[in-house]
This record gives sequence, C-alpha cells and structure tokens, in this order.
Amino acid sequence: MTGVSWAPPVPRVDPAGAPARPMSRLLSATLVLLVGILLVHVLFETWAQVITGPTSKDPRANLENAPQWPKQLKTALYLGLALLTVVKVVLDRQWRRFRTAADLALLVLGLVMLLAGVVNDSSVTLMGESLFVYFRGVIVFYALRAADLDHTLVRRMLVPVGVVVGVNVVLALVQMVAGRPAHSALGWVDLTWADQSRAQGLQPHPNHLGHLLGLALLGFIAWVAARDRVRPLWWVLATVVAIAMSATQSRESLLGVLAAGVVVAVLVRRGARRVLTVCLIVVLCTAGQIATRPDNRAEWERRIGNAFSGLHTPAGSEQLPSAGAPSASPNPTAPASGRPSGPSATTGPNASSTASPRPSTSPRPTGSPRPAASARPSGPAASATPAPAAARPAAPVREIRVLYLQQAARILPRQPVLGFGIGQFGGVVAEKDNPNWHKNPKFGPEGFNRYGFHAVQVDSFWLHLVMEVGLLGLAVYLVWLAMVTWPLVARVRRDRRLTRAPDEATVWGIAAMVFACLVGFLSPSMEDPLLPPLLWTIVGLAWWAAGRPGSAGTVPADPAPGSVDRNGAEADTRILSTNEILAQARFARRPHHPR
Repeated sequence: MTGVSWAPPVPRVDPAGAPARPMSRLLSATLVLLVGILLVHVLFETWAQVITGPTSKDPRANLENAPQWPKQLKTALYLGLALLTVVKVVLDRQWRRFRTAADLALLVLGLVMLLAGVVNDSSVTLMGESLFVYFRGVIVFYALRAADLDHTLVRRMLVPVGVVVGVNVVLALVQMVAGRPAHSALGWVDLTWADQSRAQGLQPHPNHLGHLLGLALLGFIAWVAARDRVRPLWWVLATVVAIAMSATQSRESLLGVLAAGVVVAVLVRRGARRVLTVCLIVVLCTAGQIATRPDNRAEWERRIGNAFSGLHTPAGSEQLPSAGAPSASPNPTAPASGRPSGPSATTGPNASSTASPRPSTSPRPTGSPRPAASARPSGPAASATPAPAAARPAAPVREIRVLYLQQAARILPRQPVLGFGIGQFGGVVAEKDNPNWHKNPKFGPEGFNRYGFHAVQVDSFWLHLVMEVGLLGLAVYLVWLAMVTWPLVARVRRDRRLTRAPDEATVWGIAAMVFACLVGFLSPSMEDPLLPPLLWTIVGLAWWAAGRPGSAGTVPADPAPGSVDRNGAEADTRILSTNEILAQARFARRPHHPR
C-alpha cells in the first residue's frame, strides 16, 4: 500500500519466517528495557528528589532549587529512546510502518504549534522546550511501535511497573489509616495532603496517584470485558485498588474511570455486566469514604460549593483596586509557598484548587534568577499600587479552575486562531522562562489574574493548550487523538462482528485515552511527568495488539484487494512475497494456548 493507512500495520515478518537479525533483536529488547526503566523512574522521580536533597513547599522554587538529577535522568531516557527508535527504523527499513493517518496528523499538529510560536514571537529555544514537554510521552509510543514486541518482552516490561503500583497501593492504604505520620515517615516536606486526609503514596500529589490507580483499574476493566470468567481473588484485588484510589479523593480520576468504563461497556457488550460491576465498586468505595470520614465529606462539600460560587460570582466581577493588572495585596489569600494556609485556598500541581478573589501577583520563587527583559514585557501591572484592603468588597471563595476558564473565555477572542504562542502561558516552560508570564499585555491591560494560585501549571491541560495554540491547534490535537484511537475502536468492532473476544490490550488503550482526555479538563495531566509515559505505553501496546494478525487464537480472512471494511478502515492490499505468505501460514498453524 502506497498511501496513508488508517490502521496499525501488521508486524513485520522476516523472509521465510526467519528470526530477526541479532542487532534488530537487541535493539527491540533495549527499547523495551528503556521504556520499563522510564516507567519505574517517573513513579519514583519526585520522591527521589525529596529524599536526596532539600526541597521547598513552593513548587515553583523546586524548579531550580530541588535536586535536578532525577529530571536529567528522565530527559536522558527520553532522548535515548528517541535515538534508538530512529536507529531501529533505519536498520530495519520500517518507514512503511509510520505512514498511518495518526502519524500524518501528528506532523500537521507539530507544524501548527510551530506556526503558533512563530507568529507570537516565541524563541526557538522556547518552542523546542515546549514541544518536548507536550510530546515527550509520545516517544514511548513510537519506541514500542518500532520494537518487535512479543508477550515475553511485554511481560518483562510491565511486571516491575506492577510491583511499584502495588507498593503505592499499600502506602495509600497506610496513609489513609495513619494520616500525617505515614506521610512524614516517607520524608514528604509538604504535608498539605496529609492535612486534607488525602493519600498520595510515593507521588507528589494525590491526583497523580489517582491517575496511576485509575489506569490500573481500567486495565482490569479491559481484562474482565474480554473474559468469560474471573476468579474471585481478582475481584478482591480490584476492590483494594479502588479503595486506595478513593483515599486520594481524586475526583477527576473517579470521573475518568467511570466514563471510560461506560465506553468499554458499550464497545464490548459481552462483558458489559462485569465492567459495570467494577464501576459500581469504584462508586461504592468513594461513597464509603465520604460517608465514614467527616473530613472527606467536608472536602467534597467545600469543592462543590466553591464551584457554584465561581459560577455565581465569575472572574472579574469583584472590584479591582486599580485599572492595572492584579496587584499584590497586604494579605494574599495564598502564601508564596503555593500551599494553602487555611480553608480559603488549596493549591499544588493539578490540585482541585480554590482561591478568594483578592488579586495577588505571583512572586518569584526563592533562589530563581530575576527574568531579564524579553519580548513579553510585564506590562502596567508591575507598577500597580494596592488599594486599601477595606476598599475591596468581600467575595466568596471560588474554584480556581472556574475562574481561569472564565478569564480564558474573555481573553482568547483576542487571538482565537493560533493563541498566544507555545511556551507563553501557564505551563512549566512558561514559568521557567518568565515567572511573570501572567502579566503579558497580550492578555489585556489586566493580564491574567492568578488569584493567588502559585502552582507551576494552570489546572487544566485543555485550557493551557487552547491558550497557547488557539482553536486551530486544539482542533488538530483532537483530530490526532482521534486518529490514534480509531484503529483500536475499529478492531474491537470487527471482533464483535466476528463474535470473538477482543484483545484486552486494545480495549485498555481505548479506555486509557478516554480517561486521559477527561482528566485533562481538571488537571495538566497530559503534559505532566507521570501520565504521558503511562498513557502512551498502554496505547503503544494496544496498537501492537490491534496490528497482530488475528485475535484470541484466530486469523481473520484476508480482505479483497482495494476493499474497505464496514468501519471505513482501508484494507492492507499490498502483494506478499512467497516467503511472507509461507511465514504467515506458519503463524496460523501454531498452537494457540488459552490465556
């Protein structure tokens, strides 16, 4: 086939079914090994920073002052994966494998992002750093596609990750029972989450642990959807994981698991009852936490109330002290540490955050250099003088995400097509380049009011994306994700037509993508250190499973030349050589043992 393919290509088969060349096998094993090391590393990264050096309660100060070797090691792993992937593709001449619609969509997305940066005066360095943060997880996806995977390699990669997940589950349960001492025993300096009775395990934030356990539960959901019988022990283990996830109080993870579970139940109807049973277990565990733990219940009530307050008293409705950008107040609602000093604010990476309406500037992190003059001047906000506190009317505590979305709806129409440029709004790259990014006059004379929220990233990936690349970039990004997911959906639907069980890895990939897209509304998870490598590992394995000839021990009939199946997926009509035909025949005659 010479054009663009919609579906994952069938894995490469060497002539006459001969084993791959030693160098190719070595590269495949090395790629899988590096992916496994990377996954384990990101699960320990922040905790390693805490126990190996001084850290601050201010997440922005930790960008420069905390030990940097875990981040440097992670970057080296990503770059090593990218380099070895290119070498593997060149060595095996696998260019045909990377001509799918998803690859083309990613190329277009990259060009749109670069265009958004160029027209908004982002520097080359800024654009490069931003693209790396946006797409570093995708390197894992391409590494797994380049590797010649088999069940042994996949198992060796996932088993250590599963062990680390189990450790986090145990620690979350201990933190749920013991509270603050269990957090302190692990060396955590910031005990914000302990004070809120939220388990975090070895992760920097309870939501990160919620994402990890949510993906694990979705793996179980995919597995039970493809099985006719499941042993009771597996249900017990899934319930334990659900209890640990409920201890994180991660509302976005709860919603993500439930939404993805419903999608799986619709796609795999034969397992819908078991899938919905898992969803019910998750709901009951969360309800049990709310019913039996008053602090948990109070936190849920406070967050829901703050969201409604934000709708009733939107951003900008409060009286500002001057016509300039938000100025520093004598009594800021959120401390410079970026953590709450009381019930009026809750901050941290992808936290469910609230803040009162008193505007406050974002002070420079301790120890960070003062940003030099750049193409993005801080604007008139720098000289604004605070008004007396008595002149400011009191306003209710409001959900920070609601306030940010309201501001974005007002600011984005200034530059709706390509946004304000990558690396210039509310992300880790913008914060490192210019801690006063929110005073950019492009956002208007008042800048972007952070409402005393001092986390490194704004608390919504989709908000961050649309503000940096505009509606055009957002549309292309969604098309790219659709192109990645559609071949998996088509494979599951084809299996359903043939009345056979789908491959659980394929179902897991669909569920993980739904989960990630939904939690991206309430957290910066799609560009966090943790979720992207986990997500793209699952999706990479799903593409491998969907591209294998046959499923559940059978091989589908070859399509007619030039045919298109009912799902609109273009059939692979290339002519096989005699040796390739013999190799496929040998594969079909192999005994397939039940899983």
